Amino acid sequence: MKRTKKMLSLLLVSCLGLGLAACDSQGDVQQSGEQPVILAVSFGSSYNETREATIDASEAALQAAYPEYEVRRAFTSQIVIDILEEREQMEIDNVTEAMDRLVADGVKDVIVQPTHVIPGFEYDDVMKEISGYADKFDSMKVGDPLLTSDKDYDTMVEVLKEETAAYNAEGTAIVFMGHGTHHEANESYTRIEKRLHAAGLTNYFVGTVEGAPLVDEVLAKVDAGDYDKVVLLPLMIVAGDHANNDMAGDEEDSWKTVFTNAGYEVECVLNGLGQYEGIQKMIVDHAAAAMEEQKPVLLTVSFGTSYNDNRDLSIGAVETALADAYPEYEVRRAFTAQIVIDILEDRDGHEIDNVEEAMERLVADGVKEVVVMPTHVMNGFEYDDIVKEVGKYADKFDSLKIGTGLLTDAADYEEVVKVLAEETAAYNTEKTAVVFMGHGTHHEANATYTTLQEALNAAGYNNYFVGTVEGAPLVDEVLAKVDAGDYDKVVLLPLMIVAGDHANNDMAGDEEDSWKTVFANAGYEVECVLNGLGQYEGIRKMIVDHAGETIAE
Repeated sequence: MKRTKKMLSLLLVSCLGLGLAACDSQGDVQQSGEQPVILAVSFGSSYNETREATIDASEAALQAAYPEYEVRRAFTSQIVIDILEEREQMEIDNVTEAMDRLVADGVKDVIVQPTHVIPGFEYDDVMKEISGYADKFDSMKVGDPLLTSDKDYDTMVEVLKEETAAYNAEGTAIVFMGHGTHHEANESYTRIEKRLHAAGLTNYFVGTVEGAPLVDEVLAKVDAGDYDKVVLLPLMIVAGDHANNDMAGDEEDSWKTVFTNAGYEVECVLNGLGQYEGIQKMIVDHAAAAMEEQKPVLLTVSFGTSYNDNRDLSIGAVETALADAYPEYEVRRAFTAQIVIDILEDRDGHEIDNVEEAMERLVADGVKEVVVMPTHVMNGFEYDDIVKEVGKYADKFDSLKIGTGLLTDAADYEEVVKVLAEETAAYNTEKTAVVFMGHGTHHEANATYTTLQEALNAAGYNNYFVGTVEGAPLVDEVLAKVDAGDYDKVVLLPLMIVAGDHANNDMAGDEEDSWKTVFANAGYEVECVLNGLGQYEGIRKMIVDHAGETIAE
């Protein structure tokens, strides 16, 4: 492509201001294949000021973070590229042109970092376009769009909360306008709204120009609340044509007009996401993740729970312990309970993979070594299903290993007895029965509970009892054993990784058939301790050790 004098001047400014290329004293741009390149790929904008405040700022953040890289630019919108060339003689490469230029310049190592908000059609097109160049470089890696991982949504919520704090007043609805798409990734907009609401920002709403929800649906949600003012902001990297016209324009169908006609005071904030330091940092972090060599993955597989606090205290704590013990591994999460996965997505916009989805993601990400570590108490039906599902992928990795449940061999029972004794020492008093409620199963592994009971008794804890909700022994059998002793108080604890629905309802609920009610009706003073096993450091260490044994196999 021919470079105009104006373009050469722009390149020189970039060289001097951002260090995007080495320049000699004559002003010639020196291309060197020795320097790796970050290719920042954006949709683009013909609005100069907002482009500079967003796309330019994001590229500058990349350059500042990675001075050893040359940062280059490509736009995906050919319309924008043509407008800028015709109006200002500013030449910007599309993706094909940028990739061809990298090859021609002898570049060896490339990071392609999109600045798109969601992994929609634009991102798919970028991936398709660059795929043909994979064999042209020693290394070509691709970063994720803004909203890709669960962590991305958490970060986005925090950034939006911080950047809109000045507008977040009583009686004010804060409405974000995204682009929208007919791609399945459009669900990202619904998901971010759910995450905002889950974070307590129930006066925050998200709509789209070309997808769903559209402005009328957003208006209906705002009308259902008690608001007199609406603040409109773009949920786009750049506050360009859509923000200036579809959102803040004076046309009859603009969002500003729609909300004004509905009786609201309307304020438009024309800040693109790329103006926010927190968003720029997300882009930088995504590039950093792409730069890293793919770590082996330790996939923790748990039943799951919809109780957020208890999930963090137990499953989250187990995953943290594994990450701390094995920093050379990336720790990922999967749940086996689809009903829990669905509740979390519908209620909180919290997306968690089931086992199949997690394995497919590992394959897609090019992971070579995987250790699957279940957090289940025993090796029952859930564990069998994990082994069966994971086994389908045996030929997809260089190494694929599966750990065992908490209670597998004799040493495990001895260790669990020690942990339970230590964690319940404060309740282990005269005339107190300490009763553990396990899940139970019709699988032969239900014998785990009887074996644990025998191990407790063998260790001298004859006032400790183990029962199940859905297996054997059931609560009536446990009550009979307690009645046979000389007790006046019963302490109930879950024998489950998480103190979730079973613990809160079947054990500690007020229903007629709950364990608390059954023992209280039998005349006992009852105390319920809602601690999942995952909250105990000793249990977490056991899971870490099991993972270590699996890694060493």
